[in-house]
Amino acid sequence: MIRDGETGASARVPREAVAIVTAGSVGTGREVAGALAGWGWAIVVVYLEHQPMAEAAVAEILAAHGKIVAVRADLADDLDVQRLFAESTAAFAGVDVVVHTTTDSASLLYRHAAGHVRSRGAIVTVLGAGPVPPEIARQLRAREISIGSAPEGELLAFLDVWRRQDGR
Repeated sequence: MIRDGETGASARVPREAVAIVTAGSVGTGREVAGALAGWGWAIVVVYLEHQPMAEAAVAEILAAHGKIVAVRADLADDLDVQRLFAESTAAFAGVDVVVHTTTDSASLLYRHAAGHVRSRGAIVTVLGAGPVPPEIARQLRAREISIGSAPEGELLAFLDVWRRQDGR
């Protein structure tokens, strides 16, 4: 069940969407990154520690002919989050989706996503990550960016509904 989620009826997803997945080298994040790569999406795996795990996640997706990069970033550091979006855009020419898979604070991630996620994109977080602040939510909605949160096991369901809104 998707909770506190909103999806705009006019959402359009490019055939190859680009997703930033926080903690994408371990646990739920790694599962989400692998599934999205299986959909044909380009993936940016965010990690802070455990570089070998990030490298393994990259190797796994590349072996399956996916497109992926790993970016080391502290989500509590403004410059790191700025760099995350800059490197993601440099690698894949933009960002369509941000998937925050931890309950760590995402306030800087939300703020930078408001200026970098493409119109009609999406931001989805696990329950407990904290809500998107109202002023940032207004900015995201003005650009038709869907905002949602879901239990760990339902992040993909949220994104599947979002991506299928244009008939896929």
